[in-house]
Amino acid sequence: MSTETPTPLVHRAGRPRRGTEIERSDALIQAATKVFLRDGYGLASIDKVASEAGVSTRTIYERFKNKADLLAAVITRLVDRDLATVFATAELDRLEPQEALTRFGRTLTHRMCEPEAVALCRIAAAEAQRFPELVAKLRCSGQARLEAALATYFRAQIAGGALALDDAERAAALFLQMVSAETRDCLLFGPADAIAKIDYTAHVKRVVDIFLFGAVPRTAGSNREMGHS
Repeated sequence: MSTETPTPLVHRAGRPRRGTEIERSDALIQAATKVFLRDGYGLASIDKVASEAGVSTRTIYERFKNKADLLAAVITRLVDRDLATVFATAELDRLEPQEALTRFGRTLTHRMCEPEAVALCRIAAAEAQRFPELVAKLRCSGQARLEAALATYFRAQIAGGALALDDAERAAALFLQMVSAETRDCLLFGPADAIAKIDYTAHVKRVVDIFLFGAVPRTAGSNREMGHS
């Protein structure tokens, strides 16, 4: 009888383990997120992500061209979660614009202040000058996607007569800036406790009021009830 000890099985990096393509891609994104948050963009690498995910670098390169594409995919995952929360419901179109935009603004500011989103925002800002290719990729994967979704909502409201806007895309960009600029400044330049001091409920209310109704004094019967901007 043989006395040889069986050789233990060793997991080798290679193609991802069985599962759907969505599950495998999500596992890679989760691994990339962990590496970027731990090491920052400059020190992160495809090799580190491959090691974290337990796959080969070839597997990653089959899905992503480079490290910048990986970070863009991480940002896209966060944005897609927000879009699903806010826009993937027919209920939004049934709400008055004031209520719908308030819901959107509250969700956006809440998501921006989550630890993972804060860390990724700071990483992107810190590395933008050293890695200029990041700027376009992150805009396409993040802000531009939110703007496009909001512009689609605005066009539907314009068609239904609830809003009077001459440029849905520009209006979406302006509204996003109004909602997020103060929060973004706090994330990037404020002290650690600055975010906690912002009253986001009051902030979003002011933003929505100014966006929809402006700063001109209103009289009874004005278009406040109409939801026009």
